Amino acid sequence: MSLFRFCARKPFALAVVFCLSTALLFTGCKTDPEPEDTGFVPVGEWAAQWDSYTITDTGIEYGELKGDIEKAIDFSDNAGVLIIKITASSGDFTVGKYTGIYYSAYTSTTIKLANVWLEGNEGWYPLEADSLSAAVSLFNVDNVGGHVSYWGDYSKR
Repeated sequence: MSLFRFCARKPFALAVVFCLSTALLFTGCKTDPEPEDTGFVPVGEWAAQWDSYTITDTGIEYGELKGDIEKAIDFSDNAGVLIIKITASSGDFTVGKYTGIYYSAYTSTTIKLANVWLEGNEGWYPLEADSLSAAVSLFNVDNVGGHVSYWGDYSKR
């Protein structure tokens, strides 16, 4: 007697065969988990030849740009973005708005950092958002390539 005829006569056996085949289909498939967003902040004084960033658990200073870290978002491969609310600026950034500081290739002693500047018809301008929710939507892993034209190499002091 074939398996089909046996299952047709015995509905319970058909249910068992169905459940076993379904279980085999799903147990053989592995998916990569999404990276866990821990809100990591690369704290330290990060220096390059010409400039430096000071990053604390709560804020960032980069030259005349200062801001409070409102959201830290992890990407994969030791990268992420720090979304800051601007508290002081030399005039390029707008106090009270939000911008992103991207980081990548983080180790305990080195990091790549980038402010978000875009080139427009009138030259370079900083990319800003009016609210934290707009900044979270704007400064994300999918937009890094369009936002970053230059990564600075920094070492921890």
